[in-house]
Amino acid sequence: MMEPIRILREEHDNILRGLEVLEACSQKLQDRQPVPPETLEGLIEFFRLYADKTHHGKEEELLFPAMIEHGFSREVGPIHCMLADHQHNRALTREMIDAVMQYRTGHVDAGLRFAAAADEYVSALRDHIQKENLVLFVMAENALPAKDEPELLARFQDVDRNQIGEAEIKRLLALRDSLSQQFCVVAR
Repeated sequence: MMEPIRILREEHDNILRGLEVLEACSQKLQDRQPVPPETLEGLIEFFRLYADKTHHGKEEELLFPAMIEHGFSREVGPIHCMLADHQHNRALTREMIDAVMQYRTGHVDAGLRFAAAADEYVSALRDHIQKENLVLFVMAENALPAKDEPELLARFQDVDRNQIGEAEIKRLLALRDSLSQQFCVVAR
């Protein structure tokens, strides 16, 4: 397996664990049980910075352009579908942000709005991850020449070290783990 693809798959596993926590929070809100707004904001922070900025950033800025250089289209096909998924998930994140802002000010029904957006986000992102793991990443590994792997890997590592920061990535994963413990979500 190409090392950059292995990294993306590992990030998927980290994101899936976060989705389990988001799902647990959503269920509590649907059951009209209180969830601290800080918890919801922490989850949003994890998904915005880790799933979107770090992970989707690597895909959009590095993997997809490499695939386009080797014959894939940005306008149709798998890359187009993945980019559309990313945009859809960003819209759902904005819905969760709006809902949690209202929830923070005491609007209880905003918790139900958050839960609805969160449930759609969980479903959409799980489907997206499955499409990437089973289809897109396989296509990338078949299309990208082995000689390009070291440069792509170095650019992935640059994102982690210099654009996001390894300490920030560790903080985000620790935040997810802390929320997992708070909601008794056991790592698989």
